Amino acid sequence: MMIAANYTVHMYCDCDECTGKQWGSPDFGEYVGNSWSQCAKEARANGWRISKDRQHCYAPGHKISRNKP
Repeated sequence: MMIAANYTVHMYCDCDECTGKQWGSPDFGEYVGNSWSQCAKEARANGWRISKDRQHCYAPGHKISRNKP
């Protein structure tokens, strides 16, 4: 018997350009690991920026939107 467990994080960019798109979709990232920490570490290594409250993230090279509520 084998037990497999994982954690999946789907990230959508929250920059003004991505959130303002009427057509298409924002930049997207998907990471799979054994925990949130492992997924976040991999995402950050690829250039994603994640807010401290884990409510917003920004794709590599995208400008952080400071006017989020």
